[in-house]
Amino acid sequence: MKATLAILRKELRDALRDRRTLLVALISSLLGVPLMLLIFSVVLSQVESQEEKRTVMVKGIEHARGLENFIQRQGYQIKTAPEDYAAKSQSKELDQPVLLIPDNFDEKLATGDKGMLEIAFDTSNRQAEFGVRPLRRLLDGYSQEVATMGLAMRGVSMELLQRIEVRERHLKKPEERKATITTMLPMMVLMAIVLGGMYAAIDTTAGERERGSLEPLMMNPVTGWQLTIGKWGAVAIVGMGVVVLTIFSFFPSQWLIHNETLRAEFQFNFKDAMGFLLVLLPLAASMAAIQIAVSLDCKSYKEAQVRNQMVTMFIPFVSLVPILFPGREPAWFQWVPVLSQNQMMNQVLKGETLSTMAVGIAFLVCALMSLVSLAYISQKMRRVVMH
Repeated sequence: MKATLAILRKELRDALRDRRTLLVALISSLLGVPLMLLIFSVVLSQVESQEEKRTVMVKGIEHARGLENFIQRQGYQIKTAPEDYAAKSQSKELDQPVLLIPDNFDEKLATGDKGMLEIAFDTSNRQAEFGVRPLRRLLDGYSQEVATMGLAMRGVSMELLQRIEVRERHLKKPEERKATITTMLPMMVLMAIVLGGMYAAIDTTAGERERGSLEPLMMNPVTGWQLTIGKWGAVAIVGMGVVVLTIFSFFPSQWLIHNETLRAEFQFNFKDAMGFLLVLLPLAASMAAIQIAVSLDCKSYKEAQVRNQMVTMFIPFVSLVPILFPGREPAWFQWVPVLSQNQMMNQVLKGETLSTMAVGIAFLVCALMSLVSLAYISQKMRRVVMH
């Protein structure tokens, strides 16, 4: 036991001295979530600002007097688009889409033909693109009014055509919170777990081989399991430390949210933090064991880094699996590592109560992954130097 603790202390000191490990751990845990929420807040504010903007940029409004009257009645102000609207949209100087009206628009409507309108914007101009939806909604309203007036002039009431009224009823649990925008948070946290412990795992295996310190360590009178538990314990502590820092960075991150809609959706409290820790700490420990096992046979730091990056790619791919199963998620999701944690974190963000069985299954799977990886490491530990 004393030998294992001595190895643990030594490996933990080495991990904390490694600048790469500390830099990645701090950046991924302390800055990842705040930056993402800040970006979401800015983007959502831009979308809402276009929704609230009561101006329409038009070219050729003199050819659509009826449309002009409708726009003004809706409380919108009409602005004439500049002649070089295309160049200004491409240079981001113009932050609104431009409504283009042909010369014969009113004439076509008067003769019963279909009038054509165009909405011009540069697809790389995100601000202008955000304004397309409210402009389309405004034009749809005008189109419906024109159709209604045309039928009324022919003595046909719209009520005769709309015999059925359809309304939406949204069903959700009383305690459920809306978490549409924050669905990317679980993947961010999972990526932080992998990146946070990866460099510590590489340094304690391939890194020591390059420095020539692995051989002297193995010459000590310790067993393979003692070496394994000591190294794994250090990497697991780093990985779990990243988990704790990442989760508790959610609380100050909420101060960065200046958008009311996002602030209403992202309601993270101490109970949610405990739910995240319950779900993620076992995964962080098992990921540490897997990363050490992956790095153990590598002869260089670079080779170990490449192998672990391939493991890291597993997370975004697994996180996309639910897209293939719209509707109710299959029961086998809770047996798949990363996928089950992603599922449970989404439940926490929605305000749902975690299932004891789901948490138990996830813990069992993580424990089995850790045990298999540690057994492999223990067997290989004494033979690594000989290769």
